Amino acid sequence: MSAITLIITIGSVLATAVFAAGYWRGVQNAINDFRQGETEEAPVPQDGHWGGIALAFALSIVSIAGIGYTPYFVYAGPFLVLVTTFGVGLAFFIEKKVPATKP
Repeated sequence: MSAITLIITIGSVLATAVFAAGYWRGVQNAINDFRQGETEEAPVPQDGHWGGIALAFALSIVSIAGIGYTPYFVYAGPFLVLVTTFGVGLAFFIEKKVPATKP
């Protein structure tokens, strides 16, 4: 097994663990929020994501086009997936924890 394959494998295990733990926390928050019966929803801002969208778009273009220049760019895709998976799992932990009972 090459070093890069080992790094990607270990990274994928860690990113999957963070995602699964974050997803579990998100499910618990959703269930607790539903059980509290509050129908009032907080406003969700719809702006501020354009920078991240542009960065993801640019990185995918670079990784796809880079394969034509050097075969090492084939490893960019798995690393982008690891960063995305880790980021989504981390986002569940940034959200405020919803208590099981009303405060």
